[in-house]
Amino acid sequence: MNKKRGKMRLSWNRKCCICMLPAIMGTLIFSLIPFFRVLYYSMINNQFEKSFALISNYRRVLENEYFRIAFKNSIMLILICVPILVVLAIVISLILVFGKMKQKGIQISFILPMVIPTASIAVIWRQFFSDIENIFPVYLLFIWKNIGICIILLTAVFASVDKEIFEAAYMEGAGPMKIHLHMTLPISAPTIFFTVLLSIVNSFRIFKESYLYYGTNYPPDYGYTLQYYMNNHFLKLNYQNLSVSAVFNTLFAGMIIAVGLIFIRRFQR
Repeated sequence: MNKKRGKMRLSWNRKCCICMLPAIMGTLIFSLIPFFRVLYYSMINNQFEKSFALISNYRRVLENEYFRIAFKNSIMLILICVPILVVLAIVISLILVFGKMKQKGIQISFILPMVIPTASIAVIWRQFFSDIENIFPVYLLFIWKNIGICIILLTAVFASVDKEIFEAAYMEGAGPMKIHLHMTLPISAPTIFFTVLLSIVNSFRIFKESYLYYGTNYPPDYGYTLQYYMNNHFLKLNYQNLSVSAVFNTLFAGMIIAVGLIFIRRFQR
């Protein structure tokens, strides 16, 4: 019987490996190989001579004024919008789960921004915020566009918390604020951190909405992000600057995700 079970497990593992092969091949062909090619382009003088310049390309990009502006704006987007987005999502999710409200209709209303075509949203946004000359409309668009998925994730984890814990806390005289601060949020910490990471990743994908809102490759300095910088150098066929900025973008996002995963693992212990 043990031998038969071992064979069954081995065959099941083989089936799993076969099922994973398409995903592994797709990741290798469309992600890893192109990334290493980007690294190669970031270290050569140009695509015609192909002589190695090593770090001179990286130094030139770091000294570029517009790259520094784009990098600063991308960081500001994360530091300002992501905390506001996550806090709003937590508050709304707590109200939906513990406020005895009908969740289904409200959740659908928050998901709608993800379904509406981006071009339509940009047209409406330009009509409403045509007189505002700052980054506020883009920040608001990012929060409005991404709050739905955060609310769905958080309402799911808040609803799954054992209700007996709350009943015991109520019997001890704890109020709703203390219960949620000291019990609900700590228990849900891994999902909250995952929501933060997801929001940070989505902040790098706001380029399409921002581009349609401003309608140009060169928005005002306060709206110029890393995605604009890379897009403009792609249009100029400047593969070296494009590759270097892509490497910096990847490293920046990777560092943020790595720090977030470390926090998640500590809370799971």
